[in-house]
Amino acid sequence: TTALLIENQVDHGEFPSSVLEECQQVVASGEYSNGEESGWKPTPEMYRGRRDYRQKRIFTIDPTTAKDLDDALHIEELPNGQIELGVHIADVSHFVQPNSHIDLEAQRRCTTVYLVDRTIPMLPRPLCEIACSLNENVERLAFSCVWRMNKDGSLVKGHKVWYGRSVIKSCARLDYATAQNIIDNKVAYGENELDEDLWPMSRRPSGNHSIEEVAADVRLMHQVGMARRQLRFRNGALALNAVKLTFQLDTDRETPLLCQPYEIRDSNRLVEEYMLLANYLVAQRLITHAGGKALLRNHEPPLMEGLEKVAAMAKEAMGFTIDISD
Repeated sequence: TTALLIENQVDHGEFPSSVLEECQQVVASGEYSNGEESGWKPTPEMYRGRRDYRQKRIFTIDPTTAKDLDDALHIEELPNGQIELGVHIADVSHFVQPNSHIDLEAQRRCTTVYLVDRTIPMLPRPLCEIACSLNENVERLAFSCVWRMNKDGSLVKGHKVWYGRSVIKSCARLDYATAQNIIDNKVAYGENELDEDLWPMSRRPSGNHSIEEVAADVRLMHQVGMARRQLRFRNGALALNAVKLTFQLDTDRETPLLCQPYEIRDSNRLVEEYMLLANYLVAQRLITHAGGKALLRNHEPPLMEGLEKVAAMAKEAMGFTIDISD
């Protein structure tokens, strides 16, 4: 594993002491301990200027083993039949100031790297797994994008999208397997008692939100999300699917027991659709409000062999000529 990390230039080692000290300073004001439990929550000063979504039925859907939950969703059917959708992203910018020690180290690391047996985080764990993780039943700072849709997957014309800082309180930590069980009507479909294997107790909603409400939200998200997906492909969207492997380790967290293709289910696609749409809406906002600035993803040039195959396929199937010369 060490050789793999070195080869790919992600052998970052431990965080420097200056980064850890600065991290402790930025989270200190929200830390609490009452004898029975300890954790982190926003201070009253942090609420100022933020839209309050703490009463909204917001939840996360992530891989089963996820520890850093950086996005959450809500959905609400309005009296006029339109659908309000909200994507809420952890507001890391509140804690990480430009050119701070944390920021410079994050720039060096670029991203969190996920391996079979470990995670190499971009930010120190007090941030990525606590203060900036949208854990269930705790208040967290977020940046939200809220818009309206029709059930056919189209956006409501003329309705203004809301972008801004917010405070949220997720009511449940769903994983893809549980969300898929809900979509498939295997659980929360009229039975008197829920099957622990189909919807574990640790992933059920807290606060004033019921199992039935969250299940109905997931099914509505699926309905609208799949309509949106069909609309995208009718309008010419391209699907780039590569096989992704998943590994199961023994209890020692080292010995591999199983390796198999990672199954992409409707619960994965559901989340993907709303994240894609939120990115699309934010990109529109940047065009109109960023003063000519833009964030560009820089890809290496494609391999010539693969490019030749694409050009040949486009020519044969569509009569479309692609110039692949330099």
